[in-house]
Amino acid sequence: MQTNISVNRQSLGIRTDLAVIDQCLKPENQFLVEAGCGNMHLSKALAERGAHVLAIDPDPLQAEKNRAADIIANVGFAETGADQIPVEDQSVHGVLFPYSLHHIPEDLHASVFAEVLRVLKPEGFVYIMEPVASGKLNEVMRLFHDEAPARDAAQRAIESLAMPHFSQVDVIEYSNRISYDSWEQFAARCVSKTFNTNYTEAQVRAERVRDKFLEVGQHSNFEFESPMRVTWLRKPVRTSLS
Repeated sequence: MQTNISVNRQSLGIRTDLAVIDQCLKPENQFLVEAGCGNMHLSKALAERGAHVLAIDPDPLQAEKNRAADIIANVGFAETGADQIPVEDQSVHGVLFPYSLHHIPEDLHASVFAEVLRVLKPEGFVYIMEPVASGKLNEVMRLFHDEAPARDAAQRAIESLAMPHFSQVDVIEYSNRISYDSWEQFAARCVSKTFNTNYTEAQVRAERVRDKFLEVGQHSNFEFESPMRVTWLRKPVRTSLS
């Protein structure tokens, strides 16, 4: 384990998630795991770039949808969490966490990163995409679903449990553009997320939430810049946390 960690930091301005992935990764002919895959849209994009992907998600509602969905070439799905990845030791080129690490309970973080180190090849990587709890859209979201504590816990886990076990560390900051046609579209998107169980539809549609959304969004036609942080870890220095 490393004690002195050198971090290469970049700021890219406005980018899409896929544009940053395309800048950093070369998925062709790689075996990748998408941890917390949701509807597998990223897995599909990676497969289109030549990867073979195991998409995993522990949410039973999303898992049922994924099993019923059309088959995606070169993408498999397993209903499981990142602390129990169903692959052999040192068999994976990369593990990606797309907006998912902060949804993992804090008491599982050590197990998750131990499992990641178990499955990674010696030249493997971890690519963690996490939203930053700031910006105008966050002012709206935190009224019914304040994720700042969970995101802070995820960042602490990255810094203490993951970074010391890799020889190359990049932190890449950028912002997504997220747009909505209306307040109703925003509310409907929030309510439809099966993995969020900490708020109700009534909380989303509360008058104060609607008023804040209109207040901060009307001047930009409901287009928001959502700050992101990618932690890209390469070349594990050991294969377990033990």
